[in-house]
Amino acid sequence: MYSMKNIVNYNAEIILPNCMYTIKNRTICSKEDDININISNQVIKFLKGSNIMTELEHRQDQLLQKLDTLYDRIKSISSHCNIEEIKTSSNLLPTPEEAVLVVSPDSLPWYLNIILKETSIPVNISWHIHSSVPTDKVAKIKNFVKNLQMSNSGPKINIRLIFKCVSADTELKLSSLMVPVIGNVNILRYLSFVYPGIILYDSNDHQMDYLLDVCHLLERTTEKNKEALFNKLSSQCKEWMYGNHFSIIDLATYNALKQFTTIPKYVNKPWFDKCEKLCS
Repeated sequence: MYSMKNIVNYNAEIILPNCMYTIKNRTICSKEDDININISNQVIKFLKGSNIMTELEHRQDQLLQKLDTLYDRIKSISSHCNIEEIKTSSNLLPTPEEAVLVVSPDSLPWYLNIILKETSIPVNISWHIHSSVPTDKVAKIKNFVKNLQMSNSGPKINIRLIFKCVSADTELKLSSLMVPVIGNVNILRYLSFVYPGIILYDSNDHQMDYLLDVCHLLERTTEKNKEALFNKLSSQCKEWMYGNHFSIIDLATYNALKQFTTIPKYVNKPWFDKCEKLCS
C-alpha cells in the first residue's frame, strides 16, 4: 500500500515553556506510591507481630469483660428493687394573696360560692361595674354579689370582681406581669390545683378533660345544639356527671347551665338541685 507522511515526529525535541509550574512525571509518582504502600504494610506487619499489639488486644478484652460483669450486677440489683409510684400532692399551686376576676354579666362565675363556703382561708371580695355594662344588667350583677358568702375574720385573700361587657370569656388575673387564665373552664382547672379538696380534678384523666371541653362548648353554642352537648355530658350520669363524687365536671356543667335564661326540661332536675344547694 501507499505510505503516509509522518505527522508527529517522536524523535523531535519538545521545548517546554518556562512560564508555568512543572508537573511530576506520573510514572515516577506511581513508583513512589508503591514504595509508600510497601512501607505501611511492613509497619502493620511489624505491629501485629510485636507484643504491643497483643497487649492492647488483651486490655480491650479485659475492659469488655468488666463491662459485662457491671451490666449483670446492675441488672441483678434492679430486679430486687420495688419501684413504687411516687404520689405528689395535687395541691401544686399556692393560694394567691390577691386576684382580679374580669367577668361578663352574661357569664357569671357561679362556682365562686362553693369555694367561699368550703375554704378555710377567709376571702374578701370587692367589685366594680364598668361603664360598658348596660343599666338593665346592673340589677342582675348586684343580686349575684349579694349572694356571695364572705368571711370577716382572720387574714384574707382579696378578690376583686370587675364586671365588663368587653369579652365573653371570664379572665383571672393573678399579676400584671402574668398571662391571665381565660375562660370559666380553665379558671376551674386552676382553682382545682389551689383547692384540691373542694374541686376534684385529675389532670391525667383524658376523658375528664374531654368533658370539660364540652362544657366550654355548652357555654358558647347556639340554642339548637345545647341539648346534644348536655346529653354528652350526662350520658354516664347516675348521681353525678362523672364518677361517684361531685367533681369539676358537675361544677363546670352547672355554671354553664346557670347562664341560660331558663333551665331546660332535658336537664336532670335532682342533679341540678344538688348542685344548686352546694353552690348557694
